[in-house]
Amino acid sequence: MKTENSIDLEMKIDENSTQLDFEGEETLNPSISAKSSIGSVYPNAVLNIVRDTASVFQLKRKREKCPPLLDLTPPFQRELVWTKKQKCELIESILMGIPLPAFYVREDMNGVYVVVDGKQRLSTLFDFIDGKFKLDNLTILRDKNKMSFEDLSPVEQNKIEDYSLNVNVIKSPTDDQVTFDLFDRVNRSGTKLNNQEMRNALYQGTSTKLIDELAQVGSFLKATEKSLPKKHMKDRYIVLRFIAFYLLQEHMSKDTETGEILEYKSNLEDFLGKTMRFLNTLPVDAPLVSHVKDIFKQCMQRATDVLLPLGGFRLPQEGTQRRPLNMAFFESVSYLLSRTMEESDTYIEDTYYELLGNQEYISTLTYSVDSAQQIQKRYSIIRKYIKM
Repeated sequence: MKTENSIDLEMKIDENSTQLDFEGEETLNPSISAKSSIGSVYPNAVLNIVRDTASVFQLKRKREKCPPLLDLTPPFQRELVWTKKQKCELIESILMGIPLPAFYVREDMNGVYVVVDGKQRLSTLFDFIDGKFKLDNLTILRDKNKMSFEDLSPVEQNKIEDYSLNVNVIKSPTDDQVTFDLFDRVNRSGTKLNNQEMRNALYQGTSTKLIDELAQVGSFLKATEKSLPKKHMKDRYIVLRFIAFYLLQEHMSKDTETGEILEYKSNLEDFLGKTMRFLNTLPVDAPLVSHVKDIFKQCMQRATDVLLPLGGFRLPQEGTQRRPLNMAFFESVSYLLSRTMEESDTYIEDTYYELLGNQEYISTLTYSVDSAQQIQKRYSIIRKYIKM
């Protein structure tokens, strides 16, 4: 995560990237540079991981409680579904007594285990016990081929249900930034998840429902020129940032741990995670949630009608090639729109051009974008155009 270091947002995301989907996209990168020590990236990090053991039967009971205490459904859409061969070989391994790698779960504020690593293995075990598939093409325990769980002997059934699993539980108050790094490490053999995908997995509730709904609003799609891919949740990341910084500027969000008004301290992941946790304390029909929906839709409609013909949320560039949508420009100008609903289109147009001519403001959109200093400067400039 690059927040304090000066960066050029026209840089490539990685060696294989040739074009950004939006300027600021590198803030979605879950990987921490190998050249950076943990201390230099998050010097005050809190890490609380407890090693535990649980039987397959115990975890299955957690899964079947109402509401469930084990969440296997975080939207890891890019994770490959196991083949029948992989599933059968897992059951065969357990029957043979072969130890399995450790599982990782994140315990949320309600005591629910959200599976970080091990979703396919647990799903396979639960499905087999529930009779959803039979063993097939086993190369060692061939006598078990064509058998379902019910076909196994009571001793073999118990061997599966009583099988002890090593579970690493990531407990509060482990920092999100540390959790994301661990998430990245344990999933490194597969396709990496970015920070928004991990947040979406860890903070299911009112926040994710709100973000999903707003990401599909027609005026948002028009205002952003349909340039934000749904893949990898890049569109949802932009929406979350709008919500988080709008609530921050309006002093409407709270730190659920302290009960105090939420502040921004240059730790983006902590800030966005706390915003989602705060939203999850509200019912989906709460007045504040409805307010955010209304403000977002009004802003996006105004942006479509007034800003899009002027260049939208893209910074100007000489020549015919257009720059990608700029993330910080989007969220800060959108906040301006939220506070100038009564102003004329001419006022919005004039302000838009004045902002583009303000080099101090432009620097906050292109260098150290997520530092507390730059954010404070960016919104102090925006507030000069808001008539109190």
